[in-house]
Parts: sequence; structure tokens; C-alpha cells
Amino acid sequence: MKTNFVSKILTAYTFIATLVAFYIYGIEIEPNGDNIEHLNASWLIWQGFVPYRDFFQHHNPLLWYIFSPLVACLINNYNIFAIFNIISIIAYIGIIVSQCNILWKNKLNGNAVLFFAAILISSYSTLLATDYRPDTFMYLFIFMGLLYQFKYRENPQIYTLCLCFVFYFIGFMFTQKAIFCFVIPAFAILHDIIKKQMKLNHVFYALITPIMLGLFFISYLYYTDALGVYFKSNFYFNTKIPEIFYETRTSFPPFEYFEIYLFIPLGAIASAYFLLNKGTFIEKIFSCIYIEEAILRIFYFSAFLHYIVFWLFVSIILTVMLFSKFTKAYKYATILGLSYLFIMLAYNLQMAYVREIEESKYIKGHKLAFDVLNPCDYAINGYYSVYNLKAKPLGYYSILLGQIDVLGEKMGIAKKDNINNLIQQKLPKLISGEIYWDTYWEQRGKRIILI
Repeated sequence: MKTNFVSKILTAYTFIATLVAFYIYGIEIEPNGDNIEHLNASWLIWQGFVPYRDFFQHHNPLLWYIFSPLVACLINNYNIFAIFNIISIIAYIGIIVSQCNILWKNKLNGNAVLFFAAILISSYSTLLATDYRPDTFMYLFIFMGLLYQFKYRENPQIYTLCLCFVFYFIGFMFTQKAIFCFVIPAFAILHDIIKKQMKLNHVFYALITPIMLGLFFISYLYYTDALGVYFKSNFYFNTKIPEIFYETRTSFPPFEYFEIYLFIPLGAIASAYFLLNKGTFIEKIFSCIYIEEAILRIFYFSAFLHYIVFWLFVSIILTVMLFSKFTKAYKYATILGLSYLFIMLAYNLQMAYVREIEESKYIKGHKLAFDVLNPCDYAINGYYSVYNLKAKPLGYYSILLGQIDVLGEKMGIAKKDNINNLIQQKLPKLISGEIYWDTYWEQRGKRIILI
């Protein structure tokens, strides 16, 4: 099969799949609780609330501050959900572009890179997991940082390393779990310093900007009287979250996300191949990241799809790198690859589009809340459901009651709100009729009513 013909097919496929992704995941997909939680955080900040001090949060705040003006402009427009879905897809495309550039750095041919882009732009699992949440933007800047780390190794220019460190810092400012993503790149930097492949003075210069930005952030937290609670909420609290979920803390997603069960085993084979057979520096770095992620997800925490997506990204990268080595089987690999892509696109349409049309027949909690609430009202989110975008929170804890507040009180962040008293005092306009269970004990087979 001619290379140019395959390139044209892959290019056309990627373009069409991109349009499909914008339509399905931008317009058709309804928001979930995480999306609404982070839009609401931006809205609260715009109204003068300070995160950590005035309302509970356990993520770093960059996402909320960046988008708070846009959220304020759209707060009474129901299209706000679709607009931020589209923003997330643009960030997702940025992730793909960064990853493709890394593959170019690893000397993969054009069709292999196009095939990789085609896989991701029509991947049901990764598209669904990279919706509007801080993790999506963190991954964008992590992969940009990796790209510039590899660029520096190829051509040691100080500005390249400066950009690398700034990108890593920005990724961290979206969510603190970026620290886990830094482990292998940090060891690679240390290795290059020891081997004199990275100049120590370049490292010192590159660290200046992140350190200055970090000091500014700490000063802001101190000035707003949020510094102490920030560290408890973003670090101490998050280390304890897996304890809540007990048996489900390392439960993998259902088989409808079949790409996880296809590419993660292939990623294991690829990482073993590269580590045992003199892979390139880039191939070994991703192999080590794969091993770290495997340990984290199998033994620490993988309760939700978005916790596994970084591992899936790395697995797909390793798989494409591995298959690009076998040039003698190009014809058969091409036929197999193109068949997979078209099956994947049909599956994506079935799972995301058809199912969303069926579910759109029913009025969702967030739609009802959007229609009946205004910024002067109070509202209380449901148990395991977040639907309040623009009303004022009833108390300090406003999300996942029975889980967040129970653990927050145990961590010494703030006492649980007395919901019954707050309901009587503030008369919320919207209250979920569900029972609010203590999630910690519910996960252990014992139901204790929170309120």
C-alpha cells in the first residue's frame, strides 16, 4: 500500500474524527459533577470567595482563576457547558500535538505519527476522561514540558530548559497530582546532570521563574489567610482519599473502555522491549513512566477513569513506538491499523452519541438547577451528585457530602457543616431528596446517615 495514499487516508480520517469529537464531546455530551464543580469554583472566585478559606477545594487553583471572567460572562447562558467542553477538546488536541512532536523527536515516520493522532482523536476512553477538569490542562502542560526536555537534550539551549520548567510548573498549578508525573523526568534530569549532558548553571537559571512564581503563589495564600488550609486540603487530604473507597480504590473501569484492556498490555510489552533492547532515551523514559503509573494504579488508586488516562496515554505512545520498529510488516500493519481506526470511530459514535441522545430525553439535575436557581439563592448538592452552578453554597463543604466533609473534619480542615441547621437558617431553594450517607462506612458495608 503506497505511503502517500495511506497519508491521505489518515489525514482525512483525523480531520473528520476531529469534527466528530467537537460535535459529540462539545455539544452533545452533558456535563458531569466534576465539570460543574470547577465551573462553580470559578464563579465563586469571581464573586469574591477565596478557595480553601471560604469554600472547600482540594485542587490547585489555576483553572478557576484563568476562566473565572469567562464563567462570569456565561453564567446565565446554558451553552456555558458546551463552550467549556469545546475548550477542553482544544486542550486535548494540544495534548495530541505535543505527543506527536515527541514522536517526531523519536524519529517516527509521518504515517506512524498520523496513525497515533488518529487513534487519540477517536478514542472513546481518552476523550471521555479529558473533559473540563484540571487534569486535562495538567496533562497538556506535562507533555509540553516533556517535549521541551527532549528538545533540550537534542540541542542544549537555556531558553528551552526554562520553557520546560515553566510548563511543568504550570501543570502543577492546575492540580498537585502532577508531582507523580514529575518523578521520572526529574530522575532523567538528575541523570543528565551527573553525565554532564545538562549544564548545572542552565538548571539554576531555569529554576528561577518557577521558584519566583511559586513564592508569589505562597504569598497570595498567606495574604488571603489560606496557606495552612491549602496544604491540608491539597496534600494531606488527597493522600487519604483512597482510604474512603476501600475495595474499589484500585477497581478498573468497565470493559466498555476496551482501549484500556488493549493498549495497557501492549504498553507493558513495549516497555519491556525498550528497556531490554537498547531503546532510545525517549523510549526508555516513557517505559519508566509506564512502570511508575502501573504501580500507582494497581497498588494505590485507580477508582475512576480519569485517574487511569495518563497511563493509557503512555501505553498508546509506547505501542505506536514499538510497532513502528517492524517496517517489514508495513503492509499488514497498515491494513490492521486502518481497520482498527474505522471500527473505533463507529464504536465512539455508538457509545457517546447514540447513548447521549437517548439520555437527553430526561431532564438532568443540572438543567433543572440552572433553570430555577439564580446567584442570590442557596442550594445544596445531592449525595454523589453536583448540579449547582450559580447559587451560593450552603456551607463550607458543598460537594460530595458524606465523603468530602467527613474526611475534611478528620483531617482538621474544618468541621462538618450542620446541614439541618443551615437549611433552616438559609432556606435553600433547591435540596436533593436523597439520603446522605457517610461514604467511608458505606464503602465498608455499614450505612450511617450523615443528615
